[in-house]
Amino acid sequence: MNKIYTLILVSIMFSCNSSTSKHLEKKVTYKTSRQNKEVVPKQKELNQIENLETENNENDSNCIRGKAEPIIKKSVFPNTTFQIQPDKLTAIETVNFDNGDKLIIKNWGCEYYVLTFRFETSRYQEDTANLSFWFKKSALLLNELTKGIDSPINIKSGIDKLVTKIDDDKKNNYQNLALGEEIDFGGDDIRDFLTIEKIEKLTDRKFAIEISFSTGPL
Repeated sequence: MNKIYTLILVSIMFSCNSSTSKHLEKKVTYKTSRQNKEVVPKQKELNQIENLETENNENDSNCIRGKAEPIIKKSVFPNTTFQIQPDKLTAIETVNFDNGDKLIIKNWGCEYYVLTFRFETSRYQEDTANLSFWFKKSALLLNELTKGIDSPINIKSGIDKLVTKIDDDKKNNYQNLALGEEIDFGGDDIRDFLTIEKIEKLTDRKFAIEISFSTGPL
């Protein structure tokens, strides 16, 4: 009788242990599965980032123009900074003048080589709609800058063409002056042109003028 009771007890314990083992096995398998599900999307995300970086590098290598280089002579304008942007082609060059004015030059483009000059000045105040006034001041500000610029684009030729454009339009009471108009100033095989992009009031006494010089397509 004792032997029979012992055998029954052992059988019950074995059955319970087996059931517990299977239950634990299911829990471990489920946990591992959850971990795998978390790993796959993360790896996919990393692959996408790597592919994007590769694509960007390929785009950079296909760009006709080279990496931007400084155009300001620090011997003339010493308070100048130059910073390459994340695309490794564009650069921002900033000049702080003694009178508190600032010049920000964006050196950019791919098929075209473009220099965008943004003057932030308190020297002049006028209604932004008075284009003849601001076109003349644009030529003046650029002309003051030429002594400290070493640029692949002939900035002086552009300024001369801008002044001619203003003088020629005087007989029309400056009615033909317009923001965004492309003014050609040279180039036989490759076109050179400038555009006065924007006149903006920043504060009561500070205004911004943006002028782009472009050459291309390269």
